[in-house]
Amino acid sequence: MSTILLSTLAYCTIAFMVFRAFKIRASFTSISLAAIVGTLFVGGTVVGLVAWQGAAPISKQITLTRFVVTLNPDLKALIKTIHVDIGERVKKGDLLFELDKAPFQAAVDQYAAQLESAKADVERLNAAVELSEASIKRLEAQRALANAERDAAENLAKKGTAIIAELKVVQVERAADAAEAAVLEGQASAREATFALAAGRANVNSVQGLLDKAEADLQRTSYQAPADGEMINWQARPGTITATLRSSAVGTFMETGAGRIVVVLRQNLLRNVAVGDAVDVAFMSRPGKVDTGKVIRIARYTGEGQFAAQGDVPVLAAVGSKGFFSAIVQLDNEVLDDNLGLGEAGAAAIYTQHGGSLHFLSRFYIRMISLLFYLS
Repeated sequence: MSTILLSTLAYCTIAFMVFRAFKIRASFTSISLAAIVGTLFVGGTVVGLVAWQGAAPISKQITLTRFVVTLNPDLKALIKTIHVDIGERVKKGDLLFELDKAPFQAAVDQYAAQLESAKADVERLNAAVELSEASIKRLEAQRALANAERDAAENLAKKGTAIIAELKVVQVERAADAAEAAVLEGQASAREATFALAAGRANVNSVQGLLDKAEADLQRTSYQAPADGEMINWQARPGTITATLRSSAVGTFMETGAGRIVVVLRQNLLRNVAVGDAVDVAFMSRPGKVDTGKVIRIARYTGEGQFAAQGDVPVLAAVGSKGFFSAIVQLDNEVLDDNLGLGEAGAAAIYTQHGGSLHFLSRFYIRMISLLFYLS
């Protein structure tokens, strides 16, 4: 709408000056001709601007973003040492800060001792099971002998003196019953030893789990840099108890390199933009300079389209979108990318595969914007 208004005002000014300069008398013919030319002028201007913006869209709403990691230990412990100052560059794996290891090392030592004791119990119980199995074999042999003696006595009773044979049979039957009872008792003892062995092995696994957790907690007392980057914030000093900072982070770590430029554009201007398109970027912190990059992703989403899960019915008057998506751009100059600040502002021009003859307009315009950054 502003383009149409400006074009109309510009044409009206030119037409007035022409009528004045050449002393053209206002008539139906002259005014009609001026109106037709004006319509063509304004229409051509609008069509040209639409074609230009579709071929090489420009955005003054950009920012540089990086991966930012908040450091918030889930252990309740004393912060013992901070190894990195705010603004200091570090490499991946460099030590950032340490918690007091003493209570965690004590827990590891305690569970390690319990594990050794539990393993010793398993060895003892395993020996008890083996002893029970051997005892059962011995008792089964005695039972077999007692049964054989009973059978022999019963055969003798059929042939020998009745009183003596009957007495012998009673003796050997009692011995056989005692042997059977001993076998049953041995089997019960063996089962009890087996159950005790299973419980001992379960205890070993339980203590091993506690030891693994204690060792993991001990390892988490040292926090290393997750990538090349720098510390941009500390909310703690040596002596701080981490439990007092559960609602906020101990510090904030920013990854350097791998910066991404978020170029915000109206959704209709992204219709021709594709991954791989060349980009010119003018940063406010680098007036007079234009850097190059390429589109690596089209972000066709916006938070205005997300509805939070809640019990209230959405207010429809508040539903809608301002109609913006974004293109994600990666700079060609990795050294520059590594040294730019988080949240850099500026402008960007994207050169699509359409309307190449119009690209020069955006190249000129982005350089003009870069020069104006000296003043803004």
